[in-house]
Amino acid sequence: MAKGTIGYKSKELKRRQSGNRVEVIAYADKANERLRRRYRTLVLGKNKKQNVAKTAIARELSGFIWGMMTGRIA
Repeated sequence: MAKGTIGYKSKELKRRQSGNRVEVIAYADKANERLRRRYRTLVLGKNKKQNVAKTAIARELSGFIWGMMTGRIA
């Protein structure tokens, strides 16, 4: 993936995010970028099996969801 595509958002994603607070959108973007980068690092950089990497990403995603539910999106 090229660096220029990191900040790209499709029209559909922008539509789904409309109406949310700026802080919430920024938190979701931060989570998305971290999880995508982490998955690539695990699979390509550390030669982890895909199922192991997906489990690790799911665990981190649950942490971001918990943060969203409890309002800890700083």
